[in-house]
Parts: sequence; C-alpha cells; structure tokens
Amino acid sequence: MRLFLQINIGEWKKNGYVKPLLSFASSLADDVIGTDVDNQSEGHIIELVKKLIAQSTQTFLYVCVTDQQPLNHLLSLVNYIFQHKDKIHLVVFTGEHATAEKLFRALNEKFVKNSEDDLIRKMIKQFVRG
Repeated sequence: MRLFLQINIGEWKKNGYVKPLLSFASSLADDVIGTDVDNQSEGHIIELVKKLIAQSTQTFLYVCVTDQQPLNHLLSLVNYIFQHKDKIHLVVFTGEHATAEKLFRALNEKFVKNSEDDLIRKMIKQFVRG
C-alpha cells in the first residue's frame, strides 16, 4: 500500500473540504490510499496517520500552507516522518510557513517547493508509476 498524505496548514474553514490533488492521487491506482490532516487535527487522528505511514511502502507528502498557523499536533507527525524518512517518496511544499518549511527542507533531496498544479500532478503520476 502506498499513501498520499495531504498536510494542510491554515484555517480549515477557509480552505473547505475539496482536495483535488488528494482525489487525483487516490484515483490513479488501487494501492494508493489518500488522506489528509491539518494543524487543527486532534492527537488521535495524527496517531492514525502515523499507523498508515507505518503500513505504507511509500508515502507522498503534499504540504499545503494557506495561513500562518501554529503546527500543534503536526509537530508529532513531522517527528514521526523523520524517524521513518526511508518511507517518504517526496515532499511537495506549497505556500509560506517558515517553521514548517525549515522542518521539511531537512529531508534534502526529497523536498520540493512548488505551487504549479500541473507540475505537482506530474510528480504524483511519477509516484504512482513507481
């Protein structure tokens, strides 16, 4: 099983529930599961996502920043990601959040900052193709 994880940082009420890249990734292959969390997710939701990462063979992270918000429980998830960075295929980071960007940038060659929808879709297709 492969995982597409969208991490949203910002006011969820402004962003809404529609997540086109999550739907896109999940539709490309039967073994790709898509889910999302945000900076307001409760601790038990973060724990479930950690279990999904543990069960996945590879994880594609799409970090979408719309507002400067505290990371809250996401810090626990980021720590877990660093402990299991061998499972991370790529981190695509969009938006501006100095703290979050600094954390994810530490993944070096697995980190890409890009907000071009077409290019991100190509990266997702490459992930699905293996």
